[in-house]
Amino acid sequence: MRFKPVILSFSLFLLAGCGARYDDAALLEEQGRYALAAEKYKAFALANPKAPEAAKALQAAADIFAVRLGVCRESKPLLERLAREYPAYRMPEDVFRRIFVCPDYFPAGPGLKWTYGDSETLGRNARTEVEVVDHTSRGAVLKTTFYAGTSLVSRQKKTYRFSSLNFLENQGGRDTLTLAYPLEAGKAWTSAGPEGRLTFKVEGAGLKVKVKAGEFSDCVKISRRAAGIPSWLYEYYAPWTGKILTSIGGPGYENRVTELLSYEEKK
Repeated sequence: MRFKPVILSFSLFLLAGCGARYDDAALLEEQGRYALAAEKYKAFALANPKAPEAAKALQAAADIFAVRLGVCRESKPLLERLAREYPAYRMPEDVFRRIFVCPDYFPAGPGLKWTYGDSETLGRNARTEVEVVDHTSRGAVLKTTFYAGTSLVSRQKKTYRFSSLNFLENQGGRDTLTLAYPLEAGKAWTSAGPEGRLTFKVEGAGLKVKVKAGEFSDCVKISRRAAGIPSWLYEYYAPWTGKILTSIGGPGYENRVTELLSYEEKK
């Protein structure tokens, strides 16, 4: 799901803090009033640090801020407080990762589908459909279908999973570390892939990128270089959406190859 950061007003914070109770926050969450529920959970935990539900309230608030609202700057301090003040509290690994990996540059949840096309003809010559066909707490299986014009060319499946904060792609029994969180400009890592030894680098962050599917903010640009090859790939990822653009680069040039045409979340 694609989220836009939510700016919470001072009046909303005051409303949430008035006599905050855990059950009130839980009810607001059930009603889908996520911004107010997150503030209620937060206010309850801060006002009642010794309450049995305090740690759980911090987790719930961080989860809503990160996953429901996409407000990473609000969720991370709550996780830090949870770790510092409640060391005995054990959060499930997949829940912690879901909150901490914020923003998520490769959402792989159930029901997601991406359609890509060649940048020259915007999909008339070549089109790729990618959809999540299986999902667990540790990863997902994505099916990719390739078309030339309207003719089916091939299908393949890839498995994606997290290991710590590393996002891995598995194909043919080989793991390739495609995203190493946190994604910050200048960060680099190496891995192995079908092309052989690979070097990845975050070439830029906070970028605005326009493709057929729309204009996306806070994108990251990652280079993927195979040893001994004079050209390389640039892959652009948008928060809460995933890969939106792939281009080929070399000394002094960069040419678009494929871009996101549409993004769906099936119910």
